[in-house]
Amino acid sequence: MIAPIQLTDAAKFYKEQEQQIAAFQWLQEQQKPGVMAVFAKMYRDTPEPPPKAEAQPGYITPDLMQAITGHPAHTFEAAFCNDFNDMLESTGFIDHLDCMQMLMANLCHESCGFVYMKEIDSGEYLNGRKDLGNVYPNDGPLFRGCGPLQVTGRNHHQTASDWLRDHRGIDDGKIMDLGTDYSAEHYPFAIAIPWLLNNDLLAVCLHQGFEACCVRINGGHNGYDDRCQWYEKCKKVML
Repeated sequence: MIAPIQLTDAAKFYKEQEQQIAAFQWLQEQQKPGVMAVFAKMYRDTPEPPPKAEAQPGYITPDLMQAITGHPAHTFEAAFCNDFNDMLESTGFIDHLDCMQMLMANLCHESCGFVYMKEIDSGEYLNGRKDLGNVYPNDGPLFRGCGPLQVTGRNHHQTASDWLRDHRGIDDGKIMDLGTDYSAEHYPFAIAIPWLLNNDLLAVCLHQGFEACCVRINGGHNGYDDRCQWYEKCKKVML
């Protein structure tokens, strides 16, 4: 007996082969006109896009981001600012202006002023990095640098997914299924919360200063001059 087939699979693998055309024609002849009318409507209708997030009160605003980066305020949508503010509040940075300036300067450097919200490299070079938890094929590209902090690797993404579930009630399987391409759009700052907490970056900023903050984020002094330039601007703009 031939195993039954799912219609979605039949549609997915349809290649206009003679036996496929004949099978679909036969199936259509078995249907009542009313059934096909409902199917046609459901098949053609596109779902309405989800409503845009409403701006929540917080330190980060579109106008502030424009003043820091030079990009138009309207490009920084409410979801961006809300997620940014949540990160600052959840990690304690919101209570220390000097530390926020240090963090902002590094985020500006890592993302080229929030232009690149995910790593532009394909991430192939990260395949096999067991220290990052990349133990499966394609883990490198899947979990390449995410968000302006460039959170990288399967382990860090899993930790962020667990944190969102435990602390925000957000159980989003797409974080691990789709990786950086999804999370950089939906959780660009929240993805970094566990990393900031686990690396005690606030304490580093408070007690060791800007250079130590840069080293903790970067692992060295890569791009240090540019980070310093951003830091000087942040100190002037973030008041």
